[in-house]
Amino acid sequence: MAQAAATVGDVTLLINNAGINRLERAILSRDATAVRAEMEVNYFGTLSMCRAFTPALIANRGVVVNMLSILARVGLPMMGSLCASKAAALHMTECLRAELAEHHVRVLGVLPGAINTDMSRDFPRLKLSVTEVFAALANGPDEVYVGAMAQSVSVGLAADRDAVQKQFAGYLLTSTEKR
Repeated sequence: MAQAAATVGDVTLLINNAGINRLERAILSRDATAVRAEMEVNYFGTLSMCRAFTPALIANRGVVVNMLSILARVGLPMMGSLCASKAAALHMTECLRAELAEHHVRVLGVLPGAINTDMSRDFPRLKLSVTEVFAALANGPDEVYVGAMAQSVSVGLAADRDAVQKQFAGYLLTSTEKR
C-alpha cells in the first residue's frame, strides 16, 4: 500500500472496496480465525489504505469512498463478525470525515444491501448491481444507502431501532427453520 501510494502522487479518488464475509457468528463462531480475517480486511485494510493515500488526497483535495454494508447498522446473527467489522469501518469512516474535513477531503460511506457478487451468491433476495451502487454516489450525501433494502432498513432504524434489530435477529431463526 505504501509503495503504491508513493508511486502515484496525483490521486484524487480512493475507493476502498475490498471485503470478505466468512459467514460467522460473533460469539458462537466455528472459526475464530475467520472473525479476525474479516476485521483485518474490512476494517484494518480500509484504514491502512486511507492512511497510505491521505497525503496525496490532502494535496489534491480528493475523495475517499468506503464501501461498507447496511449490516454496519444492524446485527445479523449468522454474520455477526461481518456486522462488527463493517460497523467498525463505518465509525472509522465517520472519524475520517471529521478529521479530513479541514483539509477539504470528502469521505463517503456507501451502505448497500446485498450486491450481486460472489460474496452474496447464496443470498436468495434481489441484489443490486455494482453500477447501481456507483450511480447513487452522484446524489451528494456523505452516507449513501443504496437500494430499496438498505433504504428501508435505514428508515426503520430511524423510526424504531429495537424493532429492526429484533427483525434481523429473527432472520436466523426463520432461515434455519426453512432448511
